Amino acid sequence: MTVTIIWLIGFAAILFFSLRGWEASLSPFMSRTLPEALQSNADERWVWCPALAILGATFLVRPVDMLLTLLVIALVAWVAKRLLCWAMKKAKSH
Repeated sequence: MTVTIIWLIGFAAILFFSLRGWEASLSPFMSRTLPEALQSNADERWVWCPALAILGATFLVRPVDMLLTLLVIALVAWVAKRLLCWAMKKAKSH
């Protein structure tokens, strides 16, 4: 029960501050970092702010699980990239 309350408080705080600071910091950051295909002209604050709040609140409650998940995702992406580069080299040589 305590973990749920901490998660809800963290979610509400992160959502409030991310919505409050959308125009000043988050919107320009998203415009710079997202590829063109993911950008839209609509108001994306109602998509990105809850997503960031969910990730942030989960990171507050379960930081080790989140770090290990990020580590596994990074490792899988690295292995996939290396295999793709190797396969492209093999395809070019034949």
